[in-house]
Amino acid sequence: MQTPRKAQFFLAVITVAALAPFLNKPFHIDDPLFLWMAQQIAAHPLDPYGFQVNWMGVPEPMWHAMQNPPLCSYFIAAVASIFGWGEIALHSAFLIWSVAAILGTFALARRYCQHPKLHSGGAADSNSIDREGSTAQPHLALPFLIALLTLFAPVFLVSATNVMCDVMLLALYVWSIEVYIRGLEQQRWWLLALAMFLVSAATLTKYFGITLLPLLAVYTLMRERRCLRQVIWFCVPIAVVVGYDLLTKARYGHALFIGAASYSRDLAAKYKSPVPAQTLMGLAFIGGCVFNIVFFLPRPWLRSLTGAAITVAILFAGFYFLVPHKSIYSLNRTLTCVEGAVFATAGLAILSLGLLDLWRKRDAVSLLLCLWIVGTFIFATFFNWSITARTILPIVPSVAILVLRNIQVGIPSFSLWRVVAGAILALLLTSADFREAQVVRKVSDIFRQRFATEEGTVWFQSHWGFQYYVQQWGARPLNVAHSEIVSGDVKLVPANNTGVVPISSDRVFPIEELTFASFPVFTTHVAATGAGFYSSVRGPLPWAMDYVPPGTYYMARFR
Repeated sequence: MQTPRKAQFFLAVITVAALAPFLNKPFHIDDPLFLWMAQQIAAHPLDPYGFQVNWMGVPEPMWHAMQNPPLCSYFIAAVASIFGWGEIALHSAFLIWSVAAILGTFALARRYCQHPKLHSGGAADSNSIDREGSTAQPHLALPFLIALLTLFAPVFLVSATNVMCDVMLLALYVWSIEVYIRGLEQQRWWLLALAMFLVSAATLTKYFGITLLPLLAVYTLMRERRCLRQVIWFCVPIAVVVGYDLLTKARYGHALFIGAASYSRDLAAKYKSPVPAQTLMGLAFIGGCVFNIVFFLPRPWLRSLTGAAITVAILFAGFYFLVPHKSIYSLNRTLTCVEGAVFATAGLAILSLGLLDLWRKRDAVSLLLCLWIVGTFIFATFFNWSITARTILPIVPSVAILVLRNIQVGIPSFSLWRVVAGAILALLLTSADFREAQVVRKVSDIFRQRFATEEGTVWFQSHWGFQYYVQQWGARPLNVAHSEIVSGDVKLVPANNTGVVPISSDRVFPIEELTFASFPVFTTHVAATGAGFYSSVRGPLPWAMDYVPPGTYYMARFR
């Protein structure tokens, strides 16, 4: 890779090529919430939460159902006003954020992961490295590799095929850090101001974006010592958050930024497991979400077969005896525990490497990376209402940078095969997620052809993409608190979903069942496999390799 521009061009092309097969992916999981808010914005731009939605079985205000700020939905509304609301149009627009996230990772990696003797196999000359870790003459192969590892992390590629706010947040997150550090180095006030604008945008995309402020504050204190002129700019995103809460309090009667924290706390009381189990699942999510990067861990991390085997055995016992065994992932408990132990071993190695890197180097970069990784792990594991791969996503660039900047010798020639192996894994998992979304849309079409002309009401339970598509042709979400069902009405229920309340069999005629083949072996979300990519409530792993049951859907007509 001879020039940064050429490297950036190839990264953009590879990113688009990796995601192009999934541009027709049906809207999935929480996509409908962002789409409905975007439709509201298109009609009422200053009132994004001003409607009700039946998302969990009863009608509720959108500001309660949607625990995310509105900037992503404003982006969707802007795109849809020009190109329409189709899947291809919106997924194509979101390629912007995927490319931006990868290029931002490349920019950060160039700053901290230059390797003067990358191809010679020798160690880097310490005289060629400045106090922040960058080299006098750029070598782009290692930053390019880091960007590729970020792209093909399972959590990134799967998340990039949805129209939720997570990849948009990641793009703003990495560019906030890059622009801020560049502002410090060049002592340009306008770069610092731009960085705080990006932090504000990240926070209005997903509330987690506010964690940039303590991260950058600690980095600044470590690097500059005297930093009052720099951190004064932090007042900008703080003012944005305060203004946002004042506006939402006046409009909806609730300050939504503060309210999101209490909402998460209330749900956590219902769903959280004991601390040992949460810790094990958090480690498994870290390791599984960035599993492709684990292959590049420097010696002795995971290279000692004996040490790795002992660690896996201990963590297997932890998973088997400490992680609550729920019926939703009871298909193969032993395999779930084995996969959890392997993922948790990788997660533990990553956290340990971050702490050891800080202990050895004790510089601003090591502190930044360590806090970025450990802080996200703590938040995702103990403060969010459940552990989700989407909450782990922000650490992917920092993990890739941390791991590869600790490689003391040149990258061996067979690294390409490791990248390819990781890419294949990520593409298989993304295909499995894509397949599940496809089945949902196909089932909706079948139900539409059969029931759209029904004289009675067609009800359904559950939500996610299933709700989005069946509502489009007139099916109505069942209000479990105030049922209006009459004889002759129809009810549709997917098995692999939530929010389903059983109805007595004596109220309905014999139930009909439809089944559809799932993607084989790999899954991110199918019940009974232990995979809980979108929430650990559904499984203790971000993804699983197992027998994947077929998708099952039920139809019942009321007597």
